[in-house]
Amino acid sequence: MGSIINYEFDWQKILSGQYLEWILQGIQISLSLMLLSSLFAVVLGVLLTFGQLSKYRVIRFISFLYIELCRNIPTLIWLLFFYYVFPELFSEPIKTMLNNNQALNFWAAIAGLSISSSGYISEIIRGGISGVSKEQVSAARTLGHSQWEIWIYIIWPQAIRICFPPLVSRLIHNMKNSSLALALSVHEIVWATQQIESITFRGIEATIIATLFFLCINYVFSRLGLSVEKRFLTDKNFKKIKKVKDVG
Repeated sequence: MGSIINYEFDWQKILSGQYLEWILQGIQISLSLMLLSSLFAVVLGVLLTFGQLSKYRVIRFISFLYIELCRNIPTLIWLLFFYYVFPELFSEPIKTMLNNNQALNFWAAIAGLSISSSGYISEIIRGGISGVSKEQVSAARTLGHSQWEIWIYIIWPQAIRICFPPLVSRLIHNMKNSSLALALSVHEIVWATQQIESITFRGIEATIIATLFFLCINYVFSRLGLSVEKRFLTDKNFKKIKKVKDVG
C-alpha cells in the first residue's frame, strides 16, 4: 500500500517519442474497430430482423438460429473463431492467402464484433417493430395504403423511436468490446498500453490513458445519441414531418 501511495507519475515519458506514436496509432485503430464493426452489426441486424419477419419458415428458422448463436456465444470466442478457425475452412490456396495477410487479425476482430452484436441489434429492432400498434397497421390497410407506405410512414418512424435508446446503448457496449481485439494482437489502444507498461513499468499512466479514451468516446456517443433523440425523435418533432400520412 505504501508503494502505491508513494508512486510518482511520469507522464512525459509516456507521452513522448515511440510511446506516444503507439498511443495515437492505438486510438486510430480502436476507432476503426468501433465504427466499422458497429456499421456492419447494424446492417446485419436489420437483415436479420426482416428474416425473422419473413413469411417463409425456413428463413425465419435460419434467422432465429443465427441470433441464438450470436447471443449465446461470448464475443471473444467469435474473435478467436474468425482468426484461427475461419481460414481453415477454405481450400489450401485461399487458406494460405488469408494466413499470410497481415491484416487478418484486424478483420477477424471486426467480423467477430459485428457477428456478436448483430444478434442483439436484430432483437432490439424487432422489439421496436413489435411495439407498433397493430390497430394502426390495420387502419392503414383499410384506408388503402400499400405495404410500402405502411412501412415508411407508420411502422419505421415509430419503431425507430422505440428502439433508438437501447440501440445506442448496444453500440456503446460494442465499442467497449473492441478492447477484446487485444487477444488477436491488434494494435489498438489497450494493446498499446500493455506494451508500454511491459517496457516502462508505467502501467498506471498507460491504463489511465486507455480508460480516459473509452470514457470520452463513449460519453460523446451517448450524448450524441441523446441529442439526436431529443431533436428528431420526440412527439413534437414527429408532428412536423410533413411526409407522414394521416391514417385516420
